[in-house]
Amino acid sequence: MRQVIVLFWLAIVGLSGMTLLTPSVGHAAVELKELYQFRVQVNSQSPSERQQALQEALQATLLKLSGDSQLEDHPLVNQALRNVRDYVVQYGYQQDEQLWLWVQFDQSQVDQLIQAAGSGIWSSLRPRLLVWLVVENDDLEREMLGADSEAIVVQQLRNAAARRGLPIQLPLLDLNDSMTVSVIDVWARFMDTITFASARYSTDGIVVARFYRTDPSQVTEQQPERWSGDWTLHIGELRWSGSVRAMDRSELGAMVVRDVTDQLAARYRIGSTSDTLQGWTVTIDHLRRLESAIAAEQLLSAMPAVTDVQMVRYNGQAAQFRLRLQADPARIRQAMDLSKQLQAVSGETDSGDAVFRWIEQR
Repeated sequence: MRQVIVLFWLAIVGLSGMTLLTPSVGHAAVELKELYQFRVQVNSQSPSERQQALQEALQATLLKLSGDSQLEDHPLVNQALRNVRDYVVQYGYQQDEQLWLWVQFDQSQVDQLIQAAGSGIWSSLRPRLLVWLVVENDDLEREMLGADSEAIVVQQLRNAAARRGLPIQLPLLDLNDSMTVSVIDVWARFMDTITFASARYSTDGIVVARFYRTDPSQVTEQQPERWSGDWTLHIGELRWSGSVRAMDRSELGAMVVRDVTDQLAARYRIGSTSDTLQGWTVTIDHLRRLESAIAAEQLLSAMPAVTDVQMVRYNGQAAQFRLRLQADPARIRQAMDLSKQLQAVSGETDSGDAVFRWIEQR
């Protein structure tokens, strides 16, 4: 029980010095650091190139913090980019094989900008995802790409994930994997097999992606993209899915990362009301014993951002709790989604209340 409480505490306070959650908790979630810093490759130290690099760095920082692809089109963000120096704490140049401009932005000002633009901030605690990827070539041959792949589509996928602050890894595709899962399993999305093969990696979620030639009948003047892809994301019992299209196959990996990040950030973004008291109702199923219901209430009460918990209903199977929060529910929701004792159930009630399933600890 104490380990689970520690997990929640870390997720809420977001300690800047922590890089990984304690392994004994059984999660691979990553606590990102230096979210308000960024490096941009430049060719010179000229004022015009510096201004452009600072703008690029601010755009990237806003994207990593919010996970919101629509944010860059907001008028307030466009105004901030024109006055980018107002958000800069310090900057400097670094030289290795390339010349880089390093910049650190003012946290409070950047946070205010994101919230004023109607978006929110994604907690620095991010789920680590295992990506199973099968790519089809022009001859309709299918190949599963793993951690050692140097394919451009994999490089673009990794670069996009790093830019958006999404921790990912690809399977090793070693002997253990080859004995457990095949290209056919991934292409057909046989999730029982994929989930079994994924267990050795101890990640928080699984992405299954497939890239292939667009059906010629679907290629039109309005939609000329010759390559297509589809993806599914699994975190506990939560499910997301989507599809992408591009002119070049190498672009599909980055597009999948964009869509996955948009979905996760929309669930976990912390809005501007995070410092005000608010109510939130949580229903927990599979509480077959009163002792389990009491344990669930104690778990919720132990969260520092929860000022009060009341069990308002218990029917021998499920309990409903009314929480009083000193934080945005999105921050607590992510910690609950990654918990060992609470399993998120897809969907919510009409009122936006959360539903979880209790997992008895043995």
